[in-house]
Amino acid sequence: MLRTVNFVVSGTPVGKGRPRFTKTGVPYTPKETKDYEARIKNSAWVAMKKLRLSASKKRCSVIMTAVFPIPKSYSKKKVLHCQAGNIVPPRPDIDNIVKAALDGCNSIVYDDDKQVWHIAAFKKYTDIDEKPHLNIKVQWDAT
Repeated sequence: MLRTVNFVVSGTPVGKGRPRFTKTGVPYTPKETKDYEARIKNSAWVAMKKLRLSASKKRCSVIMTAVFPIPKSYSKKKVLHCQAGNIVPPRPDIDNIVKAALDGCNSIVYDDDKQVWHIAAFKKYTDIDEKPHLNIKVQWDAT
């Protein structure tokens, strides 16, 4: 039997930023990345508490969909192509979105993201009356 937690992080998905360095050479994570990972952590925590689950030590599978707003500058024709899934958001890169999501789930959904053995990730534009968000589903063995 599989255990599953599914949660949504509202707002436009953000990719993990490259580490920055101070003038003295000390690395740090950009503020936008830290803030987004904190929002992921918060959404994951709420979902896990509702299901009365704690961070798992088992291997897990992650499926995520990043949904972006359609730019207002797009023509009606281009908007229809976006809604049909023919045009995919170019930025941020899908791997950077995945990195931010996996790091945000650390110690909340699983002990460490090294436990993730399978990932499926998708990017798309919003449908009619849909707001931008990141949907994350994590599954692991219950036994």
